[in-house]
Amino acid sequence: MRRSSWILTGSAVVLVAASAVTRFTVYPAVHQVPDGTKTTFRFEGTATLLNSKALGAGDLTKAFMTDLPVTLDRRVEVRDTNGRTAVVADGVVLSGRDGTKLNSSESIWAVDRRDLTERPAPAGSGAAKHEGLVISWPLEPERRDYRFWDTGIQKAVPARYDKTETVSGREAYVYVVKADGTLTDPATAKALPPALPRQVVAGLAAALPADRRPDAAVLAALPETVPLTYTSTTERRAWVDADTGLSLDGALHQTVLARTQGENGPVTLFPVTDVDVRGAEASVEKQADEAATTARLLWLMSTGGPLGLLVLGLMLAFLAVRSARRRTADGGGR
Repeated sequence: MRRSSWILTGSAVVLVAASAVTRFTVYPAVHQVPDGTKTTFRFEGTATLLNSKALGAGDLTKAFMTDLPVTLDRRVEVRDTNGRTAVVADGVVLSGRDGTKLNSSESIWAVDRRDLTERPAPAGSGAAKHEGLVISWPLEPERRDYRFWDTGIQKAVPARYDKTETVSGREAYVYVVKADGTLTDPATAKALPPALPRQVVAGLAAALPADRRPDAAVLAALPETVPLTYTSTTERRAWVDADTGLSLDGALHQTVLARTQGENGPVTLFPVTDVDVRGAEASVEKQADEAATTARLLWLMSTGGPLGLLVLGLMLAFLAVRSARRRTADGGGR
């Protein structure tokens, strides 16, 4: 076999092997949550909150900030990775439209780098226990139901596939999550009083709009010190990119209510928080652009690159065979 045939054959083998390596080694390594990832998504909407300054001053007539325009920034940062596990910081900051911080929280999770479900928490990571999805959706989402962790009630609830829509030119699967129950989030529950004087409860109730106040007779029948429990209700709607699993848009309505036990059953007294927000247009556009870029890269690594290398390798193999046959034919004719 001529030297050129050997070169063509060797090059063909290398290209075919590179095609396989790209598809089955490089692509899986790329197609997972990368170390050091930082994303921030902004929501906009309104909130009804207890006015801590007014409460501190004893002015119950201004106890609530009602329908306050707010922004909610959710920042997700991958702090460490180990194999299939990513340790992720999930921070939320609620602010007034003037930038005044109203509330904030941060949770640490250990998640699978591909399907985003729970993983065993690495030692010393501080990751909280959870089940199902918690920060985002699988990198290859499907038209089916999932389980989603609700921090308010500390339980996994169904995330139901609802329909498919288009968001900023991207195909998106729409999922709906609803959670309702006793507030068990340790950080939030710890900050709330277990009881209040009846006079304070009546004052808080009087500061509410008339259609939201508990019945006056029910309030009058409460004990001098009113024991309190709290409920958490969360409704989420997520628009998830069908190709990459990136969240393109979202809506969140989260309510924490103070309740007590009346003579005839549970009585809702007043809201602690009531936040109703939807993805800001700029964040939605940014996520759509990121999804388009990511989808092109994934196609190149999973299909375009391996297929191109394979075709080129086969072409070189064909040329090597044809060159060898010509050499054989030339030799046979001497």
